[in-house]
Amino acid sequence: MLSVRLTISNISRLCAALFFAFVLVGASAQENSPFSRYGIGEYYTNQHIISRSMGGLTAAYADGTNNNVGQSVNFSNPATYGHFYMSTFDVAVTIDSRTLYSATPTGKFGSANFYPAYLALGVPLNRVKGWGIAFGLKPISRINYSVQSLQRIAGDSLQTLYEGSGGLNQAFVGIGKRWGTFSLGINTGYNFGRKEIDTRKTFINDTVSYYSSKSSTNTNFGGVFLSGGMQYDLLLSKHTNTTAKTTESYMLRFGFTGTLQQRMKATQSIDRQTYTVSASGDLKIDSVSTQSDIAGTVQLPATYAAGVTFHKTAANSRGVFELWSVGAEYTSTQWTKYRFYDQADKLADSWQFKFGLQFAPDPLASRGYWNNVNYRAGFYMGKDYIDADGKGLKTFGVSLGAGLPIRKWSSYNDQFTVMNLALQFGKRGSAANNVTENYMQLSLGISLSDIWFVKRRYD
Repeated sequence: MLSVRLTISNISRLCAALFFAFVLVGASAQENSPFSRYGIGEYYTNQHIISRSMGGLTAAYADGTNNNVGQSVNFSNPATYGHFYMSTFDVAVTIDSRTLYSATPTGKFGSANFYPAYLALGVPLNRVKGWGIAFGLKPISRINYSVQSLQRIAGDSLQTLYEGSGGLNQAFVGIGKRWGTFSLGINTGYNFGRKEIDTRKTFINDTVSYYSSKSSTNTNFGGVFLSGGMQYDLLLSKHTNTTAKTTESYMLRFGFTGTLQQRMKATQSIDRQTYTVSASGDLKIDSVSTQSDIAGTVQLPATYAAGVTFHKTAANSRGVFELWSVGAEYTSTQWTKYRFYDQADKLADSWQFKFGLQFAPDPLASRGYWNNVNYRAGFYMGKDYIDADGKGLKTFGVSLGAGLPIRKWSSYNDQFTVMNLALQFGKRGSAANNVTENYMQLSLGISLSDIWFVKRRYD
């Protein structure tokens, strides 16, 4: 018989509570980013905390294979699900600070944002045969801006306020299979979101009173997505140190991921009206035009990533430990194929080159906490998908991080808890752009691993 260490009902309650916390915290997040006006909005860093601290490496990264790294859910490459040896619960949050700089007119605007990064659960279906499954929820993008402009028309001052809110979220489930050194996996699920846009115009005149106008377009969209990934491990060399009684190995891991183009069904409502401002808020005067339930589609483009990592591991009587790893990755998305109700936007095909590394000082040592900490660093550079001024937006960033074991795994203990930290500094835009952005992100994640189903020795 099987005894459940964490009962299904308790897991359900935990997931439900965290889901509502996830939604509420995400709904309360505040930021004013004019870049989020374009496309599907401002894209989150849609990677695990470990990957963020290594410059964004995902395609060729996998853990759960070495004792000192622990286990996380690399939802960016479902081929890694076949490495699960324990059930893992992953949750993370991010604090985001951004500063926008405008060259003409000269100005600076800063904002801070707190939001949930992801909620994921990975379970080994069959550790011997290399089957694993994962599912979770994460935000993909956010739309949140409020931009005001002033101009003169026919001798009067016209104030225009552009506002937007919404974003895209994803609920996913995936399965992975490992055949020795080759792994394959797929993710599917549902992308869903909304885009609410308001444009308000007000004439500023001391002698004549005008009603203000408001144009609102609200769109809800959603659809099924499909992505996949693969990894292959190539052993380069292996030798045994008879004095230290260890076996050292050098290995290359190749990885590839891809997401198919997606067409989400959408429903839109449009309202044009005049209004005035009262003590209780906007007071509608007259409807100029109203339309509802307008059917359409939102088309998201295909994306792919390919990478390689180089590893050194050491094995002794206590298990296999990763000493260090270094890797590189290239990713690209065809954003020129994006369509919103058959309309293109000010977007460009994006690309990014990433480089990252990870090392532990002396994981073979039986003592010394800091010897078992995994230190990480990386950088990335590329081109953003937003092209508002037609000059492109260059991107560059560096990252630092660490994996801090809270509870280490051993042959006498089937639990492993790791707190992962990532700190990212980046810039978007260059001297060629009128508006540039500097940002800092601090992310904190917890990976809770345990054997939930244990076969009883006695009834």
